[in-house]
Amino acid sequence: MTASVALPSSYIQQLGELVEDLGASFDTCLAEAGLRADVLEEPMFRCAWPQFETLAQAVITATAKPELGLLLGERLLVHTHGVLGYAAMNAETLSEALQTLEQFIRVRVAFMQLAYDADNAALVLSSDMPLGQAERLLMEAILLAIKQIIDFITREKAAITQVRFHYQAPAEAALIEQVFDTQVQYGAPLSGLCIAPDLLHKPLRVAEPEAYAMAQTLCEQALAKLGDESALSQRIQRYLLTRHNEFPTLEQVCRQLHTTPRTLHRRLKAEGTSFREITDTTKHRLALQYLQEGQNSLQEVAYLLGYSDLANFRRAFKRWVGLSPSEYLAQQESNG
Repeated sequence: MTASVALPSSYIQQLGELVEDLGASFDTCLAEAGLRADVLEEPMFRCAWPQFETLAQAVITATAKPELGLLLGERLLVHTHGVLGYAAMNAETLSEALQTLEQFIRVRVAFMQLAYDADNAALVLSSDMPLGQAERLLMEAILLAIKQIIDFITREKAAITQVRFHYQAPAEAALIEQVFDTQVQYGAPLSGLCIAPDLLHKPLRVAEPEAYAMAQTLCEQALAKLGDESALSQRIQRYLLTRHNEFPTLEQVCRQLHTTPRTLHRRLKAEGTSFREITDTTKHRLALQYLQEGQNSLQEVAYLLGYSDLANFRRAFKRWVGLSPSEYLAQQESNG
């Protein structure tokens, strides 16, 4: 089945206005992706993932702006995020706002996930699928949009202490650091934001508990419409993706989620999946990411993914990709 995209049309309209402001035709970009301009008349913009990838590449090519995601993120202020932005701006603390963003980001960007690690004062942004040619545009736009929410509700210029991207530094790295106005790390294990710990539980001056409760209810209703309100599999995957220094066992995951292995297996079966399937999919995804980054040896990648034996990792990788890790790396190198 071909993956699909569902986004509020307002985001795509913002992208279109940006493209037009830069002197290019957004209608032409839509046409390149096999889309018509009237798709923006609906509240939700929907298309097949390959079309979205083509659109992302088309707007970057038309504007000659590889940093287009960054420019889009600058336009995505807190009020552009609907009820989710309203909930975040009325939270009592930054930590509460971040938990809200983690829980309900899928209301706005259904194929992305946000994991809030309170112990390490960090947010990790990931996706349900490989983002391909749309990756940089999406990562820069979403992380900058989240930073702007945090800056707005904290009224602090130094709320974000570091931005992390798992891909290598682009030619526009200096501009990206200037716009984020903080240190930017490339080639990181995962993409996300590091936050000043002392701000997490500081009361927010803009907090309105009654408004927050109402917005929370609306977010819950919107999430229920997506059929994702009880998606334990998504919570497990988010947790696995945040634990990049060691791959958790079933028992560790159950402790984190305050459940038992038996209950976890039963609930996952009801969702049509299993713990083994989730871990296998996550290991596949992380293996590709680690190899593409080139920061770790094969032995280290195997260890990070929970394989004590390198041969077992090689067999698993060949099952996922159809190539051994060394053959995959050689193919990637030859493809440029």
